[in-house]
Amino acid sequence: MSAIVLNASSIQTMAYSFLFAYKNEFFIAFVSIFVGRKLVRAAYGGKYTSKGLIVSPLAYLAFTGTTLVGIHLEGLLICSVGFAFGLGLSSVLKNQVHFFEKNGSLYYRRSLYIVLAWTVAYISRMYLLLYYDVTAGLVLSVILSYFTGLITGEAFQIAVQKRIFDYRHGLLASQRAQNLEE
Repeated sequence: MSAIVLNASSIQTMAYSFLFAYKNEFFIAFVSIFVGRKLVRAAYGGKYTSKGLIVSPLAYLAFTGTTLVGIHLEGLLICSVGFAFGLGLSSVLKNQVHFFEKNGSLYYRRSLYIVLAWTVAYISRMYLLLYYDVTAGLVLSVILSYFTGLITGEAFQIAVQKRIFDYRHGLLASQRAQNLEE
């Protein structure tokens, strides 16, 4: 009777063979969950938390980082410039964030176009990586980095818009209270 010996190399080979044997199913499930979550959040908004304001851009950075596999150093520099350009341009698009209250909690909606464009670029890049093994898809990586910069800058704008919302909301409440006293 022979014993089955599993080492790190054989486990990795098994995982890759399983992933690529069912890559259509994995890709369809991934896109369905990923896009479905984005659509629900875009339609109903997200609950405002300071933790979410930090975690969300970090998640976008991590997802973008997964697509930079196989890009040479010059390409990474170009992606960094795209990210910085998106970060700078996000201050122009600061009025795209809207706050609202629902059931006593504060919610906000991001720019639908930015999130949709990032999602399309990410799914396209992942499609190329899975189906065509195009690891040096520089154009899509630069576009994705640019939109990640926009989203990261938008998180800063959300923090600023939250302060403005709190100020206006507090000012209106104090004015109402003052009018009631008179």
